[in-house]
Amino acid sequence: MTISGTMIGYKTALYSLKADISIKKEQITELSICRKEVKEAKTAMSDASKNIMRPNLTSHTWFGHLADTFDRLREEMESASQEIKDAQLTNLLNRIDEKINDLTADIHSLERDIHTVERKIEKEKQKQLEEKRGK
Repeated sequence: MTISGTMIGYKTALYSLKADISIKKEQITELSICRKEVKEAKTAMSDASKNIMRPNLTSHTWFGHLADTFDRLREEMESASQEIKDAQLTNLLNRIDEKINDLTADIHSLERDIHTVERKIEKEKQKQLEEKRGK
């Protein structure tokens, strides 16, 4: 039995859809690894930022113009660290989660398309068998 052009088209579409799913699953894996690394960096940054204000320097142990300048720099560092940790890294984690969700939705859509193409292949096989029997 020869394979019809229609059947070849369906099989090509099926292989393409499966390849797309494979690529998207790999992207999800890579994003999940990235998400884990960002989360670890956020935790490490949180731990490190606690040390910015240590030791606690009082006016009795630390004084003068250099002390004031140093305290201002520490406060700016603490503020910048909080901004990075709370806003930027949280935003990055949210964007990674959104992309993972988008890819997951794409995979579900591709899986539905695969089922549709598989049904078409089965119908085409039935059609070819009927044509063969009719000859």
